[in-house]
Amino acid sequence: MKPGRGCWQGHNLFLFCQYFSTFNKHQMLFCMHTIRTSYLLPFFFFFLFIVSCVPQKKAISGKKDLLALDSKLEKNNTDLKKLDEKRKTKEAQNEIDSAANSRIKTFIDKTGAEIKIMQLENSVIIQETEIDRNDWKKLLGALTRTRSAEQRINQKIMFLEDLMNRNMVIKLDQDVLFEPGKYTVTNTVASAVGNFFEPVAKEIDMFTQKYPDFPLSLVITAKGYADGTSISEGTQLYKDLADGIRLNGRTVDAKELNKELSVRRARSVIELFEKYTKGRSVSGGSVKNILYLHEGKGEASPNPKITDYSIDDARRRVVLLFWSVFPE
Repeated sequence: MKPGRGCWQGHNLFLFCQYFSTFNKHQMLFCMHTIRTSYLLPFFFFFLFIVSCVPQKKAISGKKDLLALDSKLEKNNTDLKKLDEKRKTKEAQNEIDSAANSRIKTFIDKTGAEIKIMQLENSVIIQETEIDRNDWKKLLGALTRTRSAEQRINQKIMFLEDLMNRNMVIKLDQDVLFEPGKYTVTNTVASAVGNFFEPVAKEIDMFTQKYPDFPLSLVITAKGYADGTSISEGTQLYKDLADGIRLNGRTVDAKELNKELSVRRARSVIELFEKYTKGRSVSGGSVKNILYLHEGKGEASPNPKITDYSIDDARRRVVLLFWSVFPE
């Protein structure tokens, strides 16, 4: 039996009422969500404003710190120029050996170039008007690198200033060390070597003890000089020196003979000093490496301040013993 028309109408009415009820619920939920969202939007934007302002404030502070570090680098650059003037003065007065002079000049040149590059890189960051996340990372990296570099550079400058303010050379009279026509010391001189080397050893100890935390390298250089007296041909000294000159491919003449004599006397002094250092603690625990060098200057003037040297002047017959210390 088929259902009557009245039953179908009742069923449809029921479905319509159920749909209408469901629709009203969704509409009510949508309206409530819209009201809640509209209510929260001002707080959301306020939060974004606060969050975005914090990095900008930090960026301004970071730029100020970077600018202050750049000022310190500029002071370091000024100190480097003063240090270079001291180096040139000591070089002109023969108060520094060539090895120390070269190392200090290299440090000054390289450090000056390093400062210039850092300042150029930092100026780009400082001049930026807005800072995003990547720029913020660059700023933090620049602060870390510059702070570390400035401290390192400042420590080395202070170290080298201290070194340059000290007496880095002692004079040894050859007439005391060597007998006429000889380039090796006598046993009597060798046994009393402490009297000659103790002053420079104490100076080195006093300096290195100020920097116990620095790993250091010590360079000792003996520089020999000779007067202008000719060495008589036919003597044993002439024969020995001439053989050494020819062995090195040079022509034997009066100047070369005196230069060879100054080389051999400088070698004798540096070998003697090396033996002396092995018998005592010249450097302390902070010095990790010691380099011993020697060179002969022949008839060159040992003291540029003296302008009245004579040919056989005893003041020309000296060995200058230089010392220098560098952080590794």
